Amino acid sequence: MPHDDERFMRLALDACRVGVAKGQSPFGACIVRDGEVLASTHNHVWLNTDPTAHAEVICIREACHRIKSIHLPGATIYSTTEPCPMCFTAIHWARIDRIVYSARVEDADQFGFNELKVTNQQLKTLGGTGVQLVPDFLRAEALEIYRNWQSRSGQAY
Repeated sequence: MPHDDERFMRLALDACRVGVAKGQSPFGACIVRDGEVLASTHNHVWLNTDPTAHAEVICIREACHRIKSIHLPGATIYSTTEPCPMCFTAIHWARIDRIVYSARVEDADQFGFNELKVTNQQLKTLGGTGVQLVPDFLRAEALEIYRNWQSRSGQAY
């Protein structure tokens, strides 16, 4: 079954925009398996006063709850930004097959986010995981959301 990456990344970007409109930081994610959207959401860090409530983690929780399993083999996660090491590890533990992401770690860092300078490719290599990586997908759109977020909030993260 061919991947419909653009369609599903746009859902992650839309979730990101919803989060920004609600005062959250500019991150969104969507998990899809067999063409079915299992979850799509944005960061809940400020909403829940929880530094671990990243879009990817919330999305994994929702998808797992929906299918009543802690494993998501055959799934793809679409993330508006390259997942941080915490999120990458959660993706690995959930056994998600693919990560498609827009902005890069260094992009988030340039907008003031406290990013660790570790790429998903480095994590994949060091951890020996087979997750497939599709970087820079619709990156310009994610960067535009960052710029809009920064102009609205007037601050860095």
